[in-house]
Amino acid sequence: MNKTLGFLVTFSILMALNFGAAHLFQADIVDLTFPVGILGILVTARNNPMTDLFNSKTYMEVEGKRGAKFGRIPILASVTYTLCAIIVTFFYYKSYFI
Repeated sequence: MNKTLGFLVTFSILMALNFGAAHLFQADIVDLTFPVGILGILVTARNNPMTDLFNSKTYMEVEGKRGAKFGRIPILASVTYTLCAIIVTFFYYKSYFI
């Protein structure tokens, strides 16, 4: 249950970021799904220096044990979001590709 909730929360945050960015830049939602998915992967990836910003411990304490800051579920949700973004983008711009 906890893993499912974490997956859905991460997926929902990525969707909200996508809608917010589309509204902010006045772009089509489909155009920004892939970059938002890649951003989600970069933020939740293991051993990523950007994840140190979200860690409550100081850098010196974390250096010895640079494990997952968020766990596996958010990275799986980000990868799933990115794969769905690729599929949606392909079907939306099918006339370009075929």
